[in-house]
Amino acid sequence: MALIDVGGTLWPNSWPVRQTDGDGRRRRVAAAMHGHDRACVDALIEDLLERSRPGDEARSITTEQRVTVSAEELIRRSLERAGLPPSETTIARIRRAMAIPLDDRFQPLPGAAELLLSIRDMGMRSVIASNTYWRDAESYWDDFRVLGVADLIADIVTSVDAGHLKPHPAVFAMAMTRAGVPAERCVVIGNKEQNDVAPALALGMHAILVHPDDPPPTSSRADAVAADLFECARALRALRA
Repeated sequence: MALIDVGGTLWPNSWPVRQTDGDGRRRRVAAAMHGHDRACVDALIEDLLERSRPGDEARSITTEQRVTVSAEELIRRSLERAGLPPSETTIARIRRAMAIPLDDRFQPLPGAAELLLSIRDMGMRSVIASNTYWRDAESYWDDFRVLGVADLIADIVTSVDAGHLKPHPAVFAMAMTRAGVPAERCVVIGNKEQNDVAPALALGMHAILVHPDDPPPTSSRADAVAADLFECARALRALRA
């Protein structure tokens, strides 16, 4: 099984802030809160947009998570300020509504689809293992459908679903449990030594460090280091040989 990171691995590190993102969030949150008092919902939306702005601006520079307040806690506080009940179901609905969807202009990093195809051709399964803020597994499924590669992915586990950010082992452990695959038969593919390589090795997995959108590393404990996703596919074949 291949456990694959997303930001900086399958698609670029940076996530540009677009003028239309706020309007889309307004529509989606309003739809998620249909049936509630409109004035309260409007207040909620504006509070969410204001409170989330620093994180969005940070993600225009890097997708790596530097979380000080979780998305769930941010939403809970906004609901309380707007006088709306902060149920777990409502929080989950709003978190998904705040996730900015991909459009058909978005391009993954070169070789992303080819890597997923190679993994399938090797008889392995591709499982997404990613740190996220707003996105959960269902949000990512929507993204990969837009990119036309959803059929190449067996499962998706995010830090939202696991309840912890990498390098915590929870994301990897959840993926192994779902797939029923032991650690020694797993390889983690990611762009961060601390978040991907180190926890993989600590769990007894293999690891490939890729840097298609990062500077070359000065050193790594990974089984292989690949400059792009085409080279990563070759390294994975060699590792399996």
